[in-house]
Parts: sequence; structure tokens; C-alpha cells
Amino acid sequence: MASADRFRVRALDVDPDDSLSADEGWVDMEVRWLITDESVGSESTVVGRTMLKPGSKHDIHRHANAEEWEYVIQGNAIKHIGDEQVELTAGDVVFVPAGVFHGLENASDTEPLVTVWGYSGASSLEEAGYELP
Repeated sequence: MASADRFRVRALDVDPDDSLSADEGWVDMEVRWLITDESVGSESTVVGRTMLKPGSKHDIHRHANAEEWEYVIQGNAIKHIGDEQVELTAGDVVFVPAGVFHGLENASDTEPLVTVWGYSGASSLEEAGYELP
């Protein structure tokens, strides 16, 4: 029988994605892609973990082909969803419908922001789509 360990991912064992650039909206972020088509063979789910340094942000963008959710593990954030802003703190989760522009700011000048997030309906960033305004 095959081991179920092939479906388990330890977040801190995954290397941060160093291909993401500030020019594309990934400003001072450490992004780890945990559950994807490549990591576990997912067909319609992505899960990631992000650490944003104090004062950093993920610029406004949208995913045409995927819904997104984000759960705050540590810190305080401002989530932009369409024309609205939502203040988030540890223990909060927020939902973004597919195609809606959104972004995230670390609201602290001294503490990191750590989130776990996911896409529903796509198994990779490429499938989800990534578009800046």
C-alpha cells in the first residue's frame, strides 16, 4: 500500500518561491506553494503560506479563474477587496470571489504578517490567472 505521506506537506520544508518579483506585485513577501498540481497532484486546489515583512504588501491583482481565501495566523493586515478594505487579525479568514481585484498589506511597521491562503477551482497560479490592474 502506498504511503499517505505523499499527500502531506510540511510548510517550512518547502522553499520560498524566489521567482516572484516586486514588479509583479509581490513586495517583500516570502511565498511557499504547499498544495498544487506539482506538489501533490491537486486538480482544483492550491494552498500556500506567506510571510510579509513589516510594512510590505501584495499589490492589487485578481484571479479570473479561482476564488481565494486567506487565514491570518500571525499579525495584522488590511485586505483590499474591490473598493472595500477589511482589517484582519490572527484568527480571521476572508473570502475573495473569482475575478475581483484584491490585495493585502501588513498593517504593522514592526511585526511580520503570516497567512495561509488558497485558491478554489485551480491547481496552480497559472490556472488561477494573475492579472494586475
